[in-house]
Amino acid sequence: MDMLSVDVVGLGLNAMDTICTIDRFPQSNTKTGIRSVRREPGGQVATAMATCVRLGLTTRYIGSVGNDDLGKAQIESLQRAGLDTEFVRVVGGATTQFAVILLEEGIGERTILWHHDSALNYPANGLQREMITSGRILHLDGCDSEAALQAARWAREAGIPVVIDIDELYDDSTEELLRNVDYLIAAEEFGQRVFGDLAPNEAARALADRYGCRVVGLTLGDRGVVLMENGRLVRSPSFKVPVADTTGAGDVFHGAFIYGLLQKWELEEIARFANAAAALKCTQIGARRGIPTIDQIRAML
Repeated sequence: MDMLSVDVVGLGLNAMDTICTIDRFPQSNTKTGIRSVRREPGGQVATAMATCVRLGLTTRYIGSVGNDDLGKAQIESLQRAGLDTEFVRVVGGATTQFAVILLEEGIGERTILWHHDSALNYPANGLQREMITSGRILHLDGCDSEAALQAARWAREAGIPVVIDIDELYDDSTEELLRNVDYLIAAEEFGQRVFGDLAPNEAARALADRYGCRVVGLTLGDRGVVLMENGRLVRSPSFKVPVADTTGAGDVFHGAFIYGLLQKWELEEIARFANAAAALKCTQIGARRGIPTIDQIRAML
């Protein structure tokens, strides 16, 4: 069937986060009081797509939820964010991905306890080629291993750039997936998992050499981001803001990075724009609550 063309297609995780604000992270075998509790929607690709919509792009989100209360809340949150939920699978008997996040008040750093039901993995045979190739950019997180690899291959064959936000090497197919990626932008910890204690610029270069990606970037939290583009090193510092919660900052960075790619900006400008977007998100609690508008990012820049 004919599918509406969109700017960005995203295939990957969504989650419902229970954020518990505490004074400080507890030591083992102690008790700590909770200052406040709130439930917020999140998830790597879902939050990146919500960012793209906030910045004025059209999107298609592909993912799964369970047929539970959390799944209903997630679908409602996606619709409120302006995402089309036509390609969100509701899986009977599955538990929607969730996380319990311990947020240290006044610091903004968080510790995440998460659960992913493998029944939520999007099946490769549930995809149609046009779901992917009717977009201008494909964004993945690699969790839906077989489907992500199939989508990346279709995108590559159609000349569509592939962006990935990846936390770990999920299985044997992940290596092949990364060889079909143009823009690998991950947290610093991913480089450490793959190569050990290499410095971020060395890890970015090693990842680029290993997988042949056009651009490899490692986000460094309050130290900004380091990027390797065809052997050229680019560093972009972070913006200093009052930090309430860093949850979702990397996801917002990816959405803003994709926006910059579609504007055909130079890498330095894209990195600065994405850093500003991520910083603004950190001023509010919740992965999506602080997603900024274009005007807010421009004001910071």
